[in-house]
Amino acid sequence: MGISRDDQATNDRFRESLGLPYPLLGDADGTISKAYGVRWPLIGLNRRVTYLVARNRKVRLAFHSEFDTDGHVNEACAALAAARWG
Repeated sequence: MGISRDDQATNDRFRESLGLPYPLLGDADGTISKAYGVRWPLIGLNRRVTYLVARNRKVRLAFHSEFDTDGHVNEACAALAAARWG
């Protein structure tokens, strides 16, 4: 699942335009962003973070980078390949 501060309609259009095989959730009011602590405190924008959350709701990966988009994919795939968690 992907989450962004865009509204749901914008996320739906973006998902469709790229043919993404997973849902995108709009967080226009920032509730989810606040819960995960991804806001830059001084500028009020969200950081780019990839989380892997296990079935037991434990966060198993938190990869932060605004510029290394490939790193988000690579880190998530490596963590999934090595997964031995529930």
